[in-house]
Amino acid sequence: MSSVIKTITPFINKDLLLQALDKNGCNYTLQGNEIITDRVDIRGNQKFIWHNGKYLFQHDSHDVWRNLNIKELQPVSGFLSAVEKEYNAIYKKKLEELEQLRLAALAEAEQRRLEQERLRLEQERRDYVEKQRASIIAKAKEKGYSVREEKVKEKIKLVLVRTTY
Repeated sequence: MSSVIKTITPFINKDLLLQALDKNGCNYTLQGNEIITDRVDIRGNQKFIWHNGKYLFQHDSHDVWRNLNIKELQPVSGFLSAVEKEYNAIYKKKLEELEQLRLAALAEAEQRRLEQERLRLEQERRDYVEKQRASIIAKAKEKGYSVREEKVKEKIKLVLVRTTY
């Protein structure tokens, strides 16, 4: 009699399921939407079948494989528990990696935003300095002064000169 086992954890991701099988030392082959394991029972190889959006484990429900002179296999419940445990561990690790990538992307976006803000503030400062410089020069010329600019340690020094005779 064949049966399909439902696990608490739905095996919805093929790559994660294959990794879990690898970690448990279970060899397999892929055939369409089936993952055929090297575990054998009276009806042949036990397999995971894609059905309704998840992989279900199909096998013979009797432990008659013990009478088939095949190597001793871990009972189905133990096998599925081990695969499920490994699947959940891999899934959790994958979620943590994705969270780290998300946080890194957010940090990078925040870094870019802060740099843009810094550049904007610096440009506002430069615009203000230039506006002040132009205003001082205009007022000085209005009062008959000539203006000489000097740079002293990254600062602009305006020297007003008036020639009198």
